[in-house]
Amino acid sequence: MSEYIGNRYRIVKLIGRGGMADVYLAYDVILKREVAVKILKSDMADDDTALERFKREAGAVTQLSHPNIVDVYDVGDDKDRHYIVMEYIKGYTLKQLIKKRGPIPYKEAVWMMKQLAGALMEAHRNNVIHRDVKSQNVLIKDDGTIKLSDFGIALANGAMQITKKDSVLGSVHYLAPELSRGKQASMQSDIYSLGIVFYELLTGDVPFKADNPVQVALMHIKNDIPSLRSINPEIPQSVENIVIKATAKNPADRYKNIALMLQDLNECLKKEHRNDPKISLNDKSRHSAKQDVHISKLSDKKDETKASFLSKTFLIFASLISIVILVMVLFLTGIIGNRSHYVTVPDLSNYTVQEAKDLLAEKNLEVDDSRITWVLSDSIEKDHIISSNPLANEEVEIGTKIKLTVSNGLYSVLDNYVGRNYESVRDELNSLNFNVKLVPVESDYEAGLVVEQSLPEGTKYDASQNNEITIRYSMENKEIILADLIGWDIAKASEYLEENNVSFVLSEEDRSFFSEEELLNSDVNKVVKTSPELGKAFNTTDDLSVVIYYYTVREGE
Repeated sequence: MSEYIGNRYRIVKLIGRGGMADVYLAYDVILKREVAVKILKSDMADDDTALERFKREAGAVTQLSHPNIVDVYDVGDDKDRHYIVMEYIKGYTLKQLIKKRGPIPYKEAVWMMKQLAGALMEAHRNNVIHRDVKSQNVLIKDDGTIKLSDFGIALANGAMQITKKDSVLGSVHYLAPELSRGKQASMQSDIYSLGIVFYELLTGDVPFKADNPVQVALMHIKNDIPSLRSINPEIPQSVENIVIKATAKNPADRYKNIALMLQDLNECLKKEHRNDPKISLNDKSRHSAKQDVHISKLSDKKDETKASFLSKTFLIFASLISIVILVMVLFLTGIIGNRSHYVTVPDLSNYTVQEAKDLLAEKNLEVDDSRITWVLSDSIEKDHIISSNPLANEEVEIGTKIKLTVSNGLYSVLDNYVGRNYESVRDELNSLNFNVKLVPVESDYEAGLVVEQSLPEGTKYDASQNNEITIRYSMENKEIILADLIGWDIAKASEYLEENNVSFVLSEEDRSFFSEEELLNSDVNKVVKTSPELGKAFNTTDDLSVVIYYYTVREGE
C-alpha cells in the first residue's frame, strides 16, 4: 500500500537527502500534480534547534512569491512528521549544469544571474536572508527558468541566528568572510554568495579549494578572488566588475543592496560599457587575516582528529539509514508484499516509445498513444522518453495506460546579438539553421550593428529544424538615386529594386475599358507608373516601399 503524507500526498520516491530533512517526489491526489515534499528527519523532531530552523523555512518561503523562487504549496504536521510541500522541478541543479557544460558563456551567465538576483531581491524585500546561496540550491527547469530553492537556513530579519555552539551555517565555498568571523548574516552576505555563484558560472568552478573547510574559509578572508579576465579574456570588464564588487571582502565595499547589483547586470552588456575600466576597491577588511591564520593553525590538529571520528561515525549511521530507506522503497514499490492486481511502473527514461511498449507489455501495461507529449530537452536525445505519468516506480493497476513525455530533440539557447555586426550575425545564425530576415532601420547605433532581434536572448530552439528570425540593423543614412522605371520590363524592374534593398509590390492595371487602339498601343508586362514617382534621391533610412503598376493580357482581350 502506498504511503501518504497529510492524507493527500502519495509518496513516490526519495529524490534528495539533507542534514535535517529528506525530500520525496510525491503526487497530490487532489490537484492531480507532482510535488516535492520535504520531511524533517524523525531524529530531528526532538531537536529544538533543528525543529525551529525547519519551521523557519516554512515561514520564510510561504511569504515569497516570485517566478524564480520555488513555490511552496502547503506546510503541515502529520503524526509528528513535519513537512513542507513544494513545486517539483524537473531538471538540473546549476551545479550539475556547470559540471556538464563547464564555463557558461558570459551572455548566458548574465541572463541566469538576472533571474537569481530578481529572486534574491524578492526575498530581501520581504526581509528574508537566504544564508545558503550556492549553485546546488539553484534549479533549472526544462524550459530554462532559474529557480532559487532551499531556504532551509533562511533568516527573517530580526530573528535569532540559531546554530550549534561554534558552528557556521551555509556552504563554506560560498561563505562571506564576515560570517567566518562570527558576524551576523546580512543581505550583503547573500550578495557575496551570489557573486561566487556568478564566478562559478563564468569559470566552471568556485574560486577557492582546499583540503578542509577551515582553509577554504581563510582563503575567502585573506585571498583576492582570481581575475576572471586572466582566465577568459573574452569576458567584458563590465561583467568582471560586478563579481569584484559583489565579492568584496569588506561589506562596505560591496553592493549596498541586491537591486543595485541587478541594475549593473541589466546594463553591463550595453555598448556604452564596452570600455569600462577595472574597478579598484579600498579593502581594509583583511587586517585580521594573519591573526585568523594563527588561531586556525592552533585548532587545525584538534579539528582533524575530531573530524576523523565524526566521519567514521557518520558513515556507519548513513549506512544504517540507507538500509532502512531501501527496505521502505522496496515495500512501497511492491517488491516486498503481494498485490496481485497491481504492478509498478518501470523507469522508461531514455527508452524509445517502441522499447517502452515492449517493456510495459511485460507488466500488462500499455502506452497511451493518444497522449504522447513531445518537448525539447536539454539532455534526452530525440525520440527518447523524458518521463512517464504515472511516474516510474509508482504502483498502478494492471491494464493502466501510461502517458509519455518524449524528447523532440536537444534544444539550444539563443545568444544576444545586439551590438554585433549584422553580417557576421547573419552568417552565424545561418550556420545554426536559421532563416534570417535582415531589416535595415534608422538608429543611434553605428552603421551595420544589430539593433534588435525578434527572438530574445535565452530563447530555446531546435537546431536540427529550420527556424525563422528577424534581425534589425542600423543602416547608414545616405542618399541614393533610384532610376525612373517607366517602360522597364517588370522582371528587370523587380531585380533592380531588390539589388537596392527597396521593398516593392506589383499591381496589375485594368484594361477592360480601353478602346481597340489603346489596347494595341499599351505595352504589357512593362512599368506604366510607380508610386511614389522615382528618378530622384531618397534617404536609405526612409521607410520606402514602391508600388509598380503594369498591364497584362487578360482572357478575352
